[in-house]
Amino acid sequence: MSWESEITLLERILVKFHFPLLVTECDRLPELEADFGLRRFLGLEDEYRNDVHTMLREGRQRTLYRLEDGFECHYILLLLPGEPQQAMVAGPYLTNEVSRVTLLQRSERLGVPPWLTRRMTDYYANLPVIGEDSALHNVFTAFAEGIWGTDFEIVDVRHDRESSSGLVFPDQGGREPELLLMDMQLVERRYIFENELMEIVSRGQRHRAELMMGSFGELSLEERTPDPLRNTKNYCIICNTLMRKAAEQGGVHPVYIDELSSDFARRIESVRRLPEARQLIPDMAQAYCRLVRKHKAEKYSPLVRKAVLLIETDLSRDLSLHALSGILSVSPGYLSTIFRHDTGQTLTEFVNERRLELGARLLRGGTLQIQTISQYCGMTDVNYFSKLFKKHYGVTPREYRKSGQ
Repeated sequence: MSWESEITLLERILVKFHFPLLVTECDRLPELEADFGLRRFLGLEDEYRNDVHTMLREGRQRTLYRLEDGFECHYILLLLPGEPQQAMVAGPYLTNEVSRVTLLQRSERLGVPPWLTRRMTDYYANLPVIGEDSALHNVFTAFAEGIWGTDFEIVDVRHDRESSSGLVFPDQGGREPELLLMDMQLVERRYIFENELMEIVSRGQRHRAELMMGSFGELSLEERTPDPLRNTKNYCIICNTLMRKAAEQGGVHPVYIDELSSDFARRIESVRRLPEARQLIPDMAQAYCRLVRKHKAEKYSPLVRKAVLLIETDLSRDLSLHALSGILSVSPGYLSTIFRHDTGQTLTEFVNERRLELGARLLRGGTLQIQTISQYCGMTDVNYFSKLFKKHYGVTPREYRKSGQ
């Protein structure tokens, strides 16, 4: 019996988590090189391969194995029903983020040489972090029920390693070609991550950005300076640049991008605590995705794009149909027709909606007088502003402010 459709669905789910998955015939199970050969450099090649191979060779049908090795790497293994006998190996992944300090302490305990510790750091930086792995296990449980029904067993296996016994570290000089290849693979993975993030932002796909950022941790930041805060800030600057270009590729006008980019630049330099600095990166991805979804320009004609830009650049100016048509050198009737066709709103409705959104933000964010807010929104008559505001939000500006919405 073939399980290709079930496996394809599982692969589509796991790729969202950047989660490795291998399906192969048991008698041709290749060496597990998901670690870019790291275990070979630790002298654990045979031990590590035998753990997995023995489990699959001697494992039971209708059994889902959850393996944790001595380096806190997790795997999910199972034998698929049918002939020829096939095995599924998912992982490695982490259930908790590993810090650089923890890695250094572990390397010291195991006697790992400094030149290899850096490779271990790069390796862990590329592993997905599933902070609460019950959701992941639910995915595999559902898969198991799909191929076995409800009659199966889940077995947890843990292999501990608390000493350097059995570790034989190779000489660095004799492995330079392999070291270079490992470094190239790790750099390629970082660039793949960044390119995928740019693609996600350019499409405004917030849900995918959330999944990507969910596995983003300390080790994902390349250590360029000894100061963790400065190092994180530097990477934030890089991300701000990448996402700015991605938003432009997504069709957002540079005027909007520059405003958001400048805001994050200020936030990056003003942050004083490491957790806050690290949180800026997922915040940035979310903000740029929202920007793309809000301002994706390709749905508007060039004329309406220019009109929207004029409106949103300065809501306090004269934004009447007559004023805007004069600036754009078209007749009021033509602008009115094209604008409604593209946006689904009259120009006046569009302008008023943007002005009221600005008014709501100003009411939430400070103590400006309502008269002043009305003027910032391009409405000199505060009573008219209050009337439109209540019609749109259901409460007066004063009530809105008191409610803290």
